[in-house]
Amino acid sequence: MDKNKKAMSSLEEAIACPVCQKTLTTAPSDCNQCQNYFRQEVTKMPLAPVDLTPAQVKDGVDVVNFQPLRTELFRLPIISFLYERILPPIWAMGLRNRGGMDTEFQQCIEFFGQNLGTVADISCGTGIFARRLALLQQCQQIIALDYSETMLGQLQQQMQRDGILPSQITIIRGDITALPFAPNSLDAVYSGAAIHCWPDATTGVRNIYQALSSGGKLFATTFLQPLPSIIFRFFTADELQQIAITAGFHPDCVQVETRGVYGTLKCIK
Repeated sequence: MDKNKKAMSSLEEAIACPVCQKTLTTAPSDCNQCQNYFRQEVTKMPLAPVDLTPAQVKDGVDVVNFQPLRTELFRLPIISFLYERILPPIWAMGLRNRGGMDTEFQQCIEFFGQNLGTVADISCGTGIFARRLALLQQCQQIIALDYSETMLGQLQQQMQRDGILPSQITIIRGDITALPFAPNSLDAVYSGAAIHCWPDATTGVRNIYQALSSGGKLFATTFLQPLPSIIFRFFTADELQQIAITAGFHPDCVQVETRGVYGTLKCIK
């Protein structure tokens, strides 16, 4: 099997309908649950983005107020436009990590290790991590998922600027509370500075746990208390660890590192 066919095969086994829970290889040709939307939508992969949010799969239309403000905020075109133009320099000054995304990417790659299979960048934003991973060319398949269609639009533009082919990153609009992945289908998941934006952190981490294969790894970062939970939901380091354990990770396989108000969660299934 050549490289492209092998990558497509792994996609067919990994991506699942958030409604009927079937993959492309198991979805019926006539599905009463998702009205065949899933099978039709995934034919776009990997050359075009697919929308696998539950609302879209069920009704064919988006629900504007489906998520809390901390999630919906990132769908605003102005936010997605400024996301990569404003935030990285601020992160690099130390708000996120000393060295910003360069440091975070290196830490994540060291944690993931070599010879990666299927890796998902969940809550990818403009795909800063996914694009770096594609340029590294050390994994079989990269999936970039976000709820914001405007963020994913920026991702496509940045891929063109970086010279990354559409076939190198599969782009999915998805919902962290109903991830479109089959159980045990992902080798690693990265989620950068995102948990505080999710509708429900425990549900999100649980869904990631279920999607990871045995030995699969999660590297997630988020801002922490004492930042006030006004729009975003911030946690303590202990709460973050408990979320991972409640989601299914064994306590011995959960590590939380903090630097100021920034936390890194490392888990192994």
